[in-house]
Amino acid sequence: MKEVLVVYYSQTGQLRTIIDSVLSPLDQESVNITYHQIIPDEPYEFPWKKERFFDVFPESFLQIPTAINKPDASVLSKKYDLVILGHQVWYLTPSIPLNSFLKSEEAKTILNDTPVITVIGVRNMWAMSQEKVKKNAHRLKCKTCR
Repeated sequence: MKEVLVVYYSQTGQLRTIIDSVLSPLDQESVNITYHQIIPDEPYEFPWKKERFFDVFPESFLQIPTAINKPDASVLSKKYDLVILGHQVWYLTPSIPLNSFLKSEEAKTILNDTPVITVIGVRNMWAMSQEKVKKNAHRLKCKTCR
């Protein structure tokens, strides 16, 4: 049986719906899918308040991490055949929660020598964010990053 891990952050839950749609063909296969939802210690409420929206710009664009929950020990102890990174784009950059995961020791453990696919829920101007995710994933020695 193939093992797939989905690591994602979604402010509204819409990204989880997108991911579930993308993964729906795997329901018919011999695939075990595990989910790890990234949850920041300090939530990013939606809808954004104007001050909070503009306040996160520097940390987002500069890719400064924040405190987030860690994956369960069962997630960290397993080798996955594929990891799917689901994320939103903030200011042409991966969201602070996803960036925080990518800069964590847990990401080094999970992504090392593992194929990675990204799923992005965005409206426009996503290309720069995708390139930053690929750069971080390559730095973590993912087997293949798409």
